[in-house]
Amino acid sequence: MQVIRSLVLRGAASGALVVTALVTAAPCVFAQGASNETTSQSLLRLFDDSGKVSVRSFVQEFALPLRKAQLGVHWNNERVTIPGISASAGSQEAVDAVTTASRPIAGNPYVEYVKVRNEVTSDVVLDHGSATYYVSSESDYLAQQFGATFDRDFADQQLNLSFGTSYGWDDIQPLSNAGAQAPADHKQTFHGNVVATQVLSPTSMLRYGLEYNVVSGLQHNPYRNVYAGGSHVPERHPEHRERRDAFVRYHRWFANRSSVKTSYRLYNDDWGITSHEVGTSLSQYVGHDAAITYEYRWYRQSRADFYRDEYATLGGVDGYFSGDYRMDALASHLFGASLRLDLRAFGDAHGLLQRSTLWLDWQRYFNSNNYSANILEAGLDFRFR
Repeated sequence: MQVIRSLVLRGAASGALVVTALVTAAPCVFAQGASNETTSQSLLRLFDDSGKVSVRSFVQEFALPLRKAQLGVHWNNERVTIPGISASAGSQEAVDAVTTASRPIAGNPYVEYVKVRNEVTSDVVLDHGSATYYVSSESDYLAQQFGATFDRDFADQQLNLSFGTSYGWDDIQPLSNAGAQAPADHKQTFHGNVVATQVLSPTSMLRYGLEYNVVSGLQHNPYRNVYAGGSHVPERHPEHRERRDAFVRYHRWFANRSSVKTSYRLYNDDWGITSHEVGTSLSQYVGHDAAITYEYRWYRQSRADFYRDEYATLGGVDGYFSGDYRMDALASHLFGASLRLDLRAFGDAHGLLQRSTLWLDWQRYFNSNNYSANILEAGLDFRFR
């Protein structure tokens, strides 16, 4: 079930491996602003974690120049395979696995479960703005969203101001969960942002902005139960949430063909969560055909007002229960390294290697709530002529 769109394929269990293969018809597909090039990009991502959950995601993107604009289309076909419960039927382990499940259980929970999701995003990019429509469909979730942006340059094009807004509405039809049927529900999301991008010098840039979101409707997992007052009760989060954040990013380029990026984000919502995030990355060309990037990100957040490790009564906290560790206080770290290698150095002037770029990404994530992940991506860019 798609609960948070932006987190799709971002989470991974301990020991996770992500393998990505990429073929593209141009070096850059969705650059900002309209382009006069027709481009195409295909992406295959394979995901497998220590819990034997696997995800196969195939992404296709197109960009088509129009008279005074550019049309972009993004399609993602995602197949998620969840193994059946391995404990013996009737055992306490099997009972606990079913009653506290955080995934759909339809039919026999002891057999493999497969879910397919299709996502399409189309946007029209103009000189000073864009319009976007998004739709995502799966067996128990239909999500749609309209969005628009508008931007203008000031101070001799040294300052750009961008304003964005979107409205999304989701229809949720939970599947049967251990014989019980959660009621149909909905969710609505309003988003607004203002972002300033300022050129400080020929080699440095500053970007800062504010974002505001109002979410109403179902915001918990209808398949997850929580242990409270001696029994299992369905998870329940508040149906209204206001989310606010402010960010600043600084980019600096150096004469030795390296660059540094730093960022800070402050987040707060009316569920009681306040978070701080600091990130930095260093990129360096090694010769003419290779570039290496190192990154680090630190994150810390407070606990939601209604989250508890254990709920003593069936009343929870003001009637709310949560089994989502992301509602608890946590701190996390992410380390990463990547390599970009232009293969033209290894081929003749007219060979396939002349138009190919190999890249490898590795990330290590861990947090204070005993969650960790190793993520590896490998890709190949191929430029058609």
